[in-house]
Amino acid sequence: MGIDDFFKEEDDFLDFESDIGFEEFNNSKDFFSAFYKLRDSLTIKHAYFLIAIVFIGIIGYFINYRFNLNNPTETAIISVTTTTTSTTTTTPTTTTTTAPTTTAPTTTAPTTTNPTNLGNSNEPLTSTVMVLLPDCGYVGSGTVISKLGFILTNQHVVSDDKFGCNNNIIIAISASGDKDPIPKYFAKIVKESEFLDIAILEITASYDGTSLPRAFKNICFGSSDDVELGDELLIWGYPDLRWTSYDSLGRIDVSQGFVSGFDAESNVSEKAWFSLSSTISSGNSGGGAYNSAGELVGVTTAVTFGNFSSRGLIRPINVVLDYFDSFYFDSCR
Repeated sequence: MGIDDFFKEEDDFLDFESDIGFEEFNNSKDFFSAFYKLRDSLTIKHAYFLIAIVFIGIIGYFINYRFNLNNPTETAIISVTTTTTSTTTTTPTTTTTTAPTTTAPTTTAPTTTNPTNLGNSNEPLTSTVMVLLPDCGYVGSGTVISKLGFILTNQHVVSDDKFGCNNNIIIAISASGDKDPIPKYFAKIVKESEFLDIAILEITASYDGTSLPRAFKNICFGSSDDVELGDELLIWGYPDLRWTSYDSLGRIDVSQGFVSGFDAESNVSEKAWFSLSSTISSGNSGGGAYNSAGELVGVTTAVTFGNFSSRGLIRPINVVLDYFDSFYFDSCR
């Protein structure tokens, strides 16, 4: 049998004139050829371009996240306006036109909430925290100043002992004035000034391992420049006279005093400190001083040295805002 007999036309063992069975192979070959050609054409510039796109996307996500926190939806703004109108309206005609009485009870936004920032609060209880450093043996107070979880306190409350004892910072919170504070979060130092005795902490994780809330309840700020001699201030914090051990944390405390004087400080301000008529317990260090509107106007500091041993001092909030980046603070205005 010759080779010609093996490849007879009537034998369809191999049919080289037919494309059946080879089309998929050719298509596959063309696809991979194009893929390898595209791969070989890529340069280091293309790689840099792709990396830049990914980086811009990540930055855009965080910018959008913060923007959403600081700006409520249009619906929320309308509901606040409706509640305010229905509350202050005195004539029946106006009430019927602007806010029908049948819809007013369904509004959930409180009338005291600022329309531009629904996370802000004039309730110090929800924003005052206890700052615990068990490895250092320190206890102090702080104030939540941002929905992102930043906390304002004194620098000496979280100062290092040169051995890293401030790597373990616990934040405890009181659910109400008659409840003991409960450890809720871990925090770290993100910014501090020994000169001003001010530090900013950031909540990084929950104490029990659960997910962090998307937003925290932060306090509203007032202007410390408006504070005058004789003004009454409320001091919120956790005084050490009510604290016995880490197993028995002292409850939150509110004290009252009036501004008895102002102290200047070089390179800071003519109003670098407020003097308070009453002394401040060291546990209150880092807590808040509030005006009659419930706005934070200062950071309380217990002074136990020099000629100031019998005085309570308050660092004005405007001094703090002038020194630290506004990123850490949420303004009500």
